[in-house]
Amino acid sequence: MSTEAIQPQAPLFIVFDGMDGTGKTTQMRLLCERLNTLGVETVLTAEPTDSPDGRALRLALSGKEPANNSRLATLFLLDRIGHNTEIEGWMAEGKTVISDRYYYASMAYQGQGDQFGWVADMNLNCPHVRRPDGAILLDMNPEDSMARIRAGRSADELEIYETVAQQEKIRARFARVTEYLKNRDLIITVNAAGTVEEVAERVWEAYEAIRRAKNS
Repeated sequence: MSTEAIQPQAPLFIVFDGMDGTGKTTQMRLLCERLNTLGVETVLTAEPTDSPDGRALRLALSGKEPANNSRLATLFLLDRIGHNTEIEGWMAEGKTVISDRYYYASMAYQGQGDQFGWVADMNLNCPHVRRPDGAILLDMNPEDSMARIRAGRSADELEIYETVAQQEKIRARFARVTEYLKNRDLIITVNAAGTVEEVAERVWEAYEAIRRAKNS
């Protein structure tokens, strides 16, 4: 692992996304720690946020408050608009921002069937939703991702999308999102199977590709 400081550069906005249970939280933290060691100041953030819209989302996602896809997608967008105010502020301070989830998740989770175009349009065409410099999409076998989820939580803590059947559908939808945005966004799919260290090296390679693209 290189310990040579990265040359001064414009801050980046990077998103981690993909199915639940693929290790996003761990890999985000490891990337943040590595960047800090190299002199790059970073901020870790996530969606849903702790805003009122974000708290309403968490209730709906837990199944404690009924919500259809349209309401969920709208709540996510409202939360994302507020989140962008924070993101813009951090980047103005010269900090690289790393977010757990963004509009890729909205398109994959709420963009079901004929709702895909509507969910995509309201996010991609919103003037207050920033396009990331790059997205790192963690991917793995849905059965393995659910095994990781179940190992860390009890049955009553699982969210409405956390079943093997749902994970299989969501994996396919993320593939659709990647294809849909291939000429618009830089999305790098990373194999999340293997040891934490192995995945971290793949994530670092993805980060370097995003950094090079930004500076080219």
